[in-house]
Amino acid sequence: MAFPLLRELSNAGVDFTCFGHPWVADIFAATGFDVVADARVRKKLWMARRYRQGQFSDVLLCPLSWSAVLPALLAGVASTGYHPLCKTRVAKRGTGHRVQQYFELGRAVFGEGKQPDRSGDFIPLSAETHREADRMLADVVSGPFVVVCPYAANLHKGMDKEWPHWRPFIKGSDNTTLLGLVAPEDRPRFEREYPDTAVLTARLSVTAAIMRRADHVITNDSGAMHLASFFGANVLGLLGITDHSLTHPWFGASLSGEDGPWASLGALRDRLQDLSKGKGEAR
Repeated sequence: MAFPLLRELSNAGVDFTCFGHPWVADIFAATGFDVVADARVRKKLWMARRYRQGQFSDVLLCPLSWSAVLPALLAGVASTGYHPLCKTRVAKRGTGHRVQQYFELGRAVFGEGKQPDRSGDFIPLSAETHREADRMLADVVSGPFVVVCPYAANLHKGMDKEWPHWRPFIKGSDNTTLLGLVAPEDRPRFEREYPDTAVLTARLSVTAAIMRRADHVITNDSGAMHLASFFGANVLGLLGITDHSLTHPWFGASLSGEDGPWASLGALRDRLQDLSKGKGEAR
């Protein structure tokens, strides 16, 4: 969800380095961004050394956490963020989507007139990534298909983020070709629960390319939902217990319950029909 911020920094000609977890290098491989993707970003002393070695003038901190601001303090580098200990503390403007909150961190650089793009500025993919996606799909599907991502690794305030009707939906979709896209650690679970449905596991950029080829991508409020959204897939996020205003798909559609947090099985099927007819609207 930091991509609109990074894109605008790049458009403004800012010399910046993006620090992130190992998977970040794959996601941003075709952007041209300078990326440091390393599991050691969690280590405060390691990050402080990288800040000093890079001679950075400022650090934009997307996470609002003590662990994020401490390396900048140790390195003696100015920081901009929402944490009270940041040198430049940014005031939150109401609730706002997470994308908008991250985007605000760059205002000092690109000014008040800019807004995060909602017109389709998707993360680019390389030609080789597209070819790899086509090779993988050739082995499992032919013709139109719908991607399902039924798992969510993290809890939200101790509650499960997985839509409660996945089993009847997947098992009852006889007239639609479904393809499961799951993390490697979730593949055995998917194969056990849905033995009649094809499933793939791929690196994130290839997963995104596969999603873009699907008629629809149906997910929980999870990393898979945002991956589909920012790479331009036709995503439908099933939102339940999370804060919809913060995390709904930036690009794409979402569905939640009317009488409770979760949409019913029938509501999902109706929404898919509307989306297929061009009637569905993104939030």
